[in-house]
Amino acid sequence: MAKTSVDIDMDKLNKVRAILGTESIRETINAAFREVIRIAAARDLVALGEAGAFDFLLEPRAEERMWG
Repeated sequence: MAKTSVDIDMDKLNKVRAILGTESIRETINAAFREVIRIAAARDLVALGEAGAFDFLLEPRAEERMWG
């Protein structure tokens, strides 16, 4: 893991700590990164659904064809 020095808005850090339930700066930043990645993945999944990627699941007998 790389070490770096950055200026951090401590008010925002404390708000994020409270939201994520973290204690240290490192823990808070890592948890925030994970949360942003999770949100991006959820958005990607929604976009797939909106594009029709899962429409086949609405077809009659789709579950039977999937699971046999």
